[in-house]
Amino acid sequence: MAAGGGTGSRGAVAHPATIRRAAAAETARAANERRDPDKMVWFFLEALVALLIAVGIVAWTMGPKRGKPPRVTQSGAHRDKTL
Repeated sequence: MAAGGGTGSRGAVAHPATIRRAAAAETARAANERRDPDKMVWFFLEALVALLIAVGIVAWTMGPKRGKPPRVTQSGAHRDKTL
C-alpha cells in the first residue's frame, strides 16, 4: 500500500476523539491567553515591590545626612590658644 492511502493508514480519517481533544486544547489556549495580561500585572507589581524594598534598604543603611565636623587646621588651633 502507498503511504497516506488505503484503509489501514493512520491519520487519514479525523476521529471524534481527536476532534474533541483539539477543541479542548483550543479552549485551554484561549483561556490562557486571557490570563496573560494578569500575569504581566503581577510581574510588574512584584518588580515594583522589590524596587521599593531595595530603595528602603539603601535609605535605611545610609542613615540621615550629617554635616561634616569643622576642619581644624594648625593655624586655626594656634590662634585659639593665643586668644
